[in-house]
Amino acid sequence: MKRRVLTSFILILLLLVPSFSTAKDAVDAAYAQTTANYTNHKDCIRQYKLPVQKLYFLALSAITSNKYEIKEMQSRNGYVIFEADGREFLLTAMKKDKSYSYLRLTPCDNNYYFSPSIPQKIFRYVDVNFNEEVKELKF
Repeated sequence: MKRRVLTSFILILLLLVPSFSTAKDAVDAAYAQTTANYTNHKDCIRQYKLPVQKLYFLALSAITSNKYEIKEMQSRNGYVIFEADGREFLLTAMKKDKSYSYLRLTPCDNNYYFSPSIPQKIFRYVDVNFNEEVKELKF
């Protein structure tokens, strides 16, 4: 009787060991998918041949069109704080000279482990609408 119980225990143990290893692999794969990629800070700044005010309005439009939530904005200094993927970002339009300006994206917590698609979407929108005219809306 003891022999039979011991044999069945060993058999069950041998059947369960491979399932534990596949479960661990599944957990590792899920962890790898949920962790964000590192975005290089050099990919979060771009220079444009635009006046700073027009670049600021294009940046606002890019945030709105990507359905990110604007938390705070200052048009005088060219700052916009918005939320994307559960994190807050600071988008800044900075003046270099009369015809050149910079657009810089910075995470508010200074942690660059986020999806690189966030700055790509914003810069792509500005690149596409580069020549569009900024119009004043009257209500």
